[in-house]
Amino acid sequence: MINKKKIGALILAGTMLLSMGTTAFAAGESTTPNVNQNGQVPITKKFEMADGLTTPAATFKFTATSQTPGALPATIADVSFTEGQTGTLKGEKYVLEGTTAISFQGTWPHAGEYVYTVTEKQESMPNVTYDASSYTLRVYVINGTNGLEVEKITAQGATGKTDKILFTNTYAKNNATLTIEKNTTGTYADKTKEFNFEITFTKSPMSDQTSFTGNIGSESVECTAGTAKPFTLADGEQLVFSNLPVGTTYVVKELAATDGYTPSVTVIENITTTVNNRTAAQEGDALDTLKEGEKKNLVGEYENKVTFTNTHQGGVVPTGILMNNLPFILLVAVAIVAFVSLAVIKRRRTSGK
Repeated sequence: MINKKKIGALILAGTMLLSMGTTAFAAGESTTPNVNQNGQVPITKKFEMADGLTTPAATFKFTATSQTPGALPATIADVSFTEGQTGTLKGEKYVLEGTTAISFQGTWPHAGEYVYTVTEKQESMPNVTYDASSYTLRVYVINGTNGLEVEKITAQGATGKTDKILFTNTYAKNNATLTIEKNTTGTYADKTKEFNFEITFTKSPMSDQTSFTGNIGSESVECTAGTAKPFTLADGEQLVFSNLPVGTTYVVKELAATDGYTPSVTVIENITTTVNNRTAAQEGDALDTLKEGEKKNLVGEYENKVTFTNTHQGGVVPTGILMNNLPFILLVAVAIVAFVSLAVIKRRRTSGK
């Protein structure tokens, strides 16, 4: 005969197991997001772009297509942004947000589940990438106290049930230009002298491009994001980069050199002067283009230009022959003085005899 205590323990265990299953089921149901707001379903529209771009005038449209016979027609108002509208800087992107809602027109024919597919219209605005996401919307209509009413509405996206219908579009341009120029001034400035530089790029948050090609005349300069690339410029020469993604950032540095020149730099970013004739502390110091707060320089959709000007400080001959051969000249001078001195001493000794 089975022990009564064992029977009691089995009954208790079974009861606990059933209770746990029932509780888990209830919890699962209660956590299903309900996107119903007074019979409507909100939609959030995000429009993202890199710093350095002007927001274009844009209108985005949506559709809610019924998958259930007899379902009410659904309408969604457009979301529009105006030219030049400012967004919020989030991380490395500017984000503009707009909202709209799905509305159902008329009276539900009967209680039941009504299914809709919600998408954004894929239009052809230049430089805009449209969100291809699709959401399945389920509207649950019940017989309420005062007739038919919406009990809840759920939305499901590619990753499962969600509490928000969100469409994100991006705006990007990849045709920006950056020019780096070298000038020299001073009565004795050597116009043929080459000065040493390096440039380091960081890719745009809106682009996967990590290689950038510039030209000094017919000479190509190949750069990789995150790697300092050396190059040289003489007076009047330019390093020009074309077809850069807007939002790309960079730093240019003129390397230290004790050559009798003091460098200064002016930076124009997206037609705005952000560094104005900043000069190295003294001749021989390196000079970079970083902005206040050690911020990198931005490539915008408009003019982007860096101008380094090196001012010659002294009266060295333009060719630089004197400075380059000074040690040799000094040795020759010492030798001549020594030779003359020996000759004089020898003559005196000879005269004394």
